[in-house]
Amino acid sequence: MPLISNVRRRQMPWLVVVKLLWATPCSAIGLLLAVLPLALGGKAVWRRGALEVTYRQSQASCGKLARALPFRGIVFGHVILAVTHEELCRIGPHERVHVEQYEFWGPFFLPAYGLSSLWQLLHGRSPYWYNYFEVQARQRSSEAHSARGGV
Repeated sequence: MPLISNVRRRQMPWLVVVKLLWATPCSAIGLLLAVLPLALGGKAVWRRGALEVTYRQSQASCGKLARALPFRGIVFGHVILAVTHEELCRIGPHERVHVEQYEFWGPFFLPAYGLSSLWQLLHGRSPYWYNYFEVQARQRSSEAHSARGGV
């Protein structure tokens, strides 16, 4: 994802450290949750400023429970948890926008995300599809995809 990685390369080293520390409380949750897929044979790779944890390589190698999960990926701070590597390749740009949101909001991201979902629910809208952070992630990942020429 050149757009995001180019931005990261231009940042001062101290700013990268500050963003990592600011998101650390949320990253700790991600690390705790990563224990289960890793204990079951998953893989973890540090790539472009985030720990990417996948349970299996492809959908075909997942069991019924993994296929039945209501989500394909989720982010906590600098930890991206995805069911499969295959899916991470598809949803990665969206999830990386969430990493940037954690870098901005830090420990306030989770309450802000919850409040945005609650607001949407109270107004009769889907708490996921209309959540401010999800809308922003869809828009920005789509823009990054377009900037790469739709590849």
